[in-house]
Amino acid sequence: MSEMTGRGTGSPSPAGTSPPPAMPDEGPQVSRTLDESRTQIEAAIEQRLRQRSRRNRRIYLLIRIVSLIIVLAAWQYYGSRSTPVIFDPLTRVLGALADLFRNHGLASALWYSVWTFAIGYTVGVAAGVALGMCLGAYRRAEAAVGLYVYALYATPMVAIVPLLSIWLGFGVLTQELIIALFVLFPCVVSVSYGVRNIDGDLLEVARSLRMGRASLWRHVLLPGTVPYIATGAAQGVAMGLVGMFIAEIFTQLSGLGNLLETAAQTYHTDQALAVLLVIMALGVILRGLITLVQRKVAPWAK
Repeated sequence: MSEMTGRGTGSPSPAGTSPPPAMPDEGPQVSRTLDESRTQIEAAIEQRLRQRSRRNRRIYLLIRIVSLIIVLAAWQYYGSRSTPVIFDPLTRVLGALADLFRNHGLASALWYSVWTFAIGYTVGVAAGVALGMCLGAYRRAEAAVGLYVYALYATPMVAIVPLLSIWLGFGVLTQELIIALFVLFPCVVSVSYGVRNIDGDLLEVARSLRMGRASLWRHVLLPGTVPYIATGAAQGVAMGLVGMFIAEIFTQLSGLGNLLETAAQTYHTDQALAVLLVIMALGVILRGLITLVQRKVAPWAK
């Protein structure tokens, strides 16, 4: 019986022999090695992407510089061979620009126009974002006032300027209101479209988390519409500058509009082109400021 039990349970080890050593557990070491390799690969990929991004920025900057040089050279070439009343070369326009600053009050006119534009633009963007969010988020609001908003958006603002001058007079307030109207409607259309195109999965998650209305607006709707707000604000810069000149010419001759109208009426083409250069530079600067603010406020928005 004892022998059978010994066979069934295994015989004891012979004297003088030791059991085989246990193999070390290599699982944690392999996992650490894989994590380090993954981290190195991700760092290498990120570095290559940064290098590619810097290279692309340099290429785009070089393209802009070359295109600017070509345009300015063509301007100088064509202007030097044209009649001064029709067109002027770049050198003469730059001289007229300096003369406008020294003798014709271009600095004060620029300050007046920028200040008026800033007030009207701020009012137009704020009202456009608020109205666009309401029209996009609430179907009843869109049904109530959407028809009138889109009808006014399709109406040329130049046709409304004489009526505003009759109703409100020819003062600074009328100019600011005209600028605000030019800025308002692009913002309304862009923002309302952005609200309607927010990802439905985000809204579903917000509902499943039982977010309140204030939290939904703060965490879902506003962040989701930042790219559309930036687009509307960028369009508003161009439209606002158009509205600024229309207001300054149609209401009362003031600011840059006064200088441009005076130069055109007296056939000083070089001064008119100089004022146009200031306008274009102002538009580029304002567009760049909007892009910078967008990158700081919402870096995820492309």
